[in-house]
Amino acid sequence: MKITGIVKGIALLLFCCLVMPGIAVGQATKGQFVADFGAAYAKALDSDAKSGFAGIDLFAGKMITNNICLGLGAGADIISYEKVGDLHSRLAVIPLLVKAKYFVNLGPMLQAYVSAGAGAYRVSPHLNEPIGDIKYSMNQPGGAVGVGIDYWFLLLQGIGFSVEYHMFNTDIDPFSYFVARVEYCFIKL
Repeated sequence: MKITGIVKGIALLLFCCLVMPGIAVGQATKGQFVADFGAAYAKALDSDAKSGFAGIDLFAGKMITNNICLGLGAGADIISYEKVGDLHSRLAVIPLLVKAKYFVNLGPMLQAYVSAGAGAYRVSPHLNEPIGDIKYSMNQPGGAVGVGIDYWFLLLQGIGFSVEYHMFNTDIDPFSYFVARVEYCFIKL
């Protein structure tokens, strides 16, 4: 009976540590630099798009307050991919964005965030057929919004998961895609 009570007490304590806002033990604070590097699954949301494929991204920023980070993000996403025989049809997008992230501490080593970014998108098709309005390479303005969560397991290093929605202009209509990524995060003092 005592062991059951002790186990319940430990489970309640762990639950409170994860749910209630905590002091940032392993999280970036004002004045520190943060960076993350991630691998992603990216998929165009146009009905003409083929299957999604992979992407990579890099973000580097500085904490302006204990909750707000401003920085630059870059990536390379293949948002439509199809192989037919020896032919490969793909649509690659390279976003270069100025991003802001707002962090909320969920526990001593756990943070959630929302992000918003704006910048330029380099669209590079290698297509058999156009996808939406994209028939040729172009540079277009656009933006992204996202949500994510970071777990700082080694105080200055951690892992994260995020989902972003990107949208940029084309010659006629806006074009959008989403990215789900796993990230390696670190803090530079």
